[in-house]
Amino acid sequence: MSSEHHVLISWSGSEAESGPIIELLEHVGYSFTVKREGGIQLEIVVESKSMRELRDAVDELLVQLSSLED
Repeated sequence: MSSEHHVLISWSGSEAESGPIIELLEHVGYSFTVKREGGIQLEIVVESKSMRELRDAVDELLVQLSSLED
């Protein structure tokens, strides 16, 4: 039986701040949802078959997101 691991990353902020993040997520193909309740909340799902691959994928996502800070 194959197991699946996942991490849910939640981000909240303004509509203006969310634009570049949404563009990045769409470009790299991450699964995410957008909720508009007094601002924007993004929920990003990262999945993998192994914990090591999951860690690597989350690390890579965080590196990509941090590139938006510059």
